[in-house]
Amino acid sequence: MYLDNKKIIPGTLILAAVIFILANPASAGVEISDFFSDFTSSDVIVNSTQDFHGKAVFELFYAGSPVESQEVTLNVRAGDPVYKVITWQKKPQHDYYTAKVSIYNDSKLLTSSSYEVSYGTSSLPGFHVVDFSPSNSGVQLLLRPFNPSAVDIKIELLDNNDVVYTKLKEDVSLKTLPEEIKTTWPFLLTDNKNYIVRLKIFTHRLYAPALVNTYIAKFTAASDVEILADDVQVDEYGASVTVRGKSQVPFDGFIVVTARSRATNETQVYRTQMEEILVSGKEDTAGVVWKGLAPGTYDVEILAVNKDNVTIDKYETALRIPEYSNVSKSVPAKTTSGFEAFIFIITLLLFSRRLNGA
Repeated sequence: MYLDNKKIIPGTLILAAVIFILANPASAGVEISDFFSDFTSSDVIVNSTQDFHGKAVFELFYAGSPVESQEVTLNVRAGDPVYKVITWQKKPQHDYYTAKVSIYNDSKLLTSSSYEVSYGTSSLPGFHVVDFSPSNSGVQLLLRPFNPSAVDIKIELLDNNDVVYTKLKEDVSLKTLPEEIKTTWPFLLTDNKNYIVRLKIFTHRLYAPALVNTYIAKFTAASDVEILADDVQVDEYGASVTVRGKSQVPFDGFIVVTARSRATNETQVYRTQMEEILVSGKEDTAGVVWKGLAPGTYDVEILAVNKDNVTIDKYETALRIPEYSNVSKSVPAKTTSGFEAFIFIITLLLFSRRLNGA
């Protein structure tokens, strides 16, 4: 049987090409589309034309010798760029370094990119970061300019090497007055989780690429509330307390009120759960009614505590519960005159209003 080579060769070539592509992930189009580094942090964007599972190795070199290395796992979906960030752990000892990122499939190098890093006058911005304070509720930033300039400000919330939130403010004009920027987290945080906040500022330059500087700050997420002192009411009938959330970690806790007698040093403790679960800016009011609290002078302590009975905030005040006359508590048996009856009714009404909190 005769086979035409002209017909069999194209099919063989196609099969060989498919095998080559499967055996060589680099030919699938894994590429580094952007890479940046300074002495504080580094980031990379990786693209692939096919699903790719590998790693990115970040390295910092001085005069060709390695200074630091970090490895990050990559899971890239076809056509969906992956953005990874690392923070350098070692402080700079020299003026110039070279940063490098390499993409590997197991131990096979697929692609790499380098970035020259300078430390000193060539990388100093025209502003000073006066305050960069991330917290459970958001970020507070204050910049003081040395020279007039325009900048783009990017705030990134990191969970390990992944950016879970980004806030970008473009074309911010820095002139002579300090510039204040506040950002609140628009989602819930995980209790006791360590977060890193990265500030990346791009200073516009007329005839050169933007000068980029990054800053890093850390915080541990925790629930936080505030007892509003102006809204605390304590009288002979009980206590009313308003609490405001200050964190994106939900507060599902209690109000604990302790009354200690100055005369006997005896204490009474009252505990009530907040009806609302509190987050940043949300308020709720809780109240307790005294039971078995005799007339006298008391020191009152009010605590906002979480489910682990950890005190988040505290407020203290004093209270006097007066003695009430027997006349206001009993009705005379004898017949009274019209004036005496009028006085007695007024007394009862006043006492009733006092009991009702009027």
